[in-house]
Amino acid sequence: MTRATRTPPIIEAPPAVTGLAGVILVAHVVRVFAPASWQGFILPLGVLQPDRFWASIGLGADGTLAYSSPVEAFVPLLASALLHDGWAGAILNAALIVIFGRLVHASLSIGRKSGAIPFLIVFAVSVVGGALAHLVTQYPDGSGLIGASGGASGLFAAWVLIQEGRGGRILTKRFLTVFLFFAAVNLALWLMGPSLIGARISWQAHLGGFLAGAAAFQFFRSRRPVSRF
Repeated sequence: MTRATRTPPIIEAPPAVTGLAGVILVAHVVRVFAPASWQGFILPLGVLQPDRFWASIGLGADGTLAYSSPVEAFVPLLASALLHDGWAGAILNAALIVIFGRLVHASLSIGRKSGAIPFLIVFAVSVVGGALAHLVTQYPDGSGLIGASGGASGLFAAWVLIQEGRGGRILTKRFLTVFLFFAAVNLALWLMGPSLIGARISWQAHLGGFLAGAAAFQFFRSRRPVSRF
C-alpha cells in the first residue's frame, strides 16, 4: 500500500506572516479600485504628513492645517504601512515580509507557543520607528510617507540577528557592518530614486525601521528561556 504524499505549500510560512503580507496586498487593491469618495477618506487617514503632524503639537509652520485630533495625528504612524503608490512597492514589501518574517516568527516561537504576537509587534514597532525617523528628519514640513518598507526593514534587521545565533546583539561588529551597508544602499537609492523608479524613497524610514525592529526583536528574544543541560 502506498502512502499518499502531501504536496508542500507554495509558501511555507505561518498564517500570521502570510496574513500580514495578504493584508498589505488587499489594502493596495482597495486603494487602487476604491471609488473617489473613498479615496478622500483613505488617503488623509493613512498618509503620514509631517507638516500636519508637527502643527498638531504646536511645532509646525504658521498657517499649516493641523490634524483635528490626536488620534488622527498618530494613526498614520502605523496606518501608512497599508498604503503604497504602486504595485511594485506593495508586492515587494509583501514578499520581504514573507521571506524574513517566517524566520522571525519561527525564532520567536517557544515550543508550542506561537510567535505570531511577538512577530506582529516587531513589525508594528518597525513601522512606527521608521515613521518617527521620517518625521524627525522632515521637520517641519517635509514630504509625506506611505509604505510598509519600514516594517520590512525591521524584519530584515531581526533576520540579521538570527544569523548570528543566540549571541547576536545590536552592537556586534557584524550587525553594525550590515547596518552601515544597508544605510549606504538606501542613500544611493534615495539619490538615484527619481531617475530609476520615478520616486524618492524615505531612507530615514528604512533606517529607523531597521533599528527599531532590531531592538524589538532583541527584547523578545532575551525573554525566551535558555535551555539547560
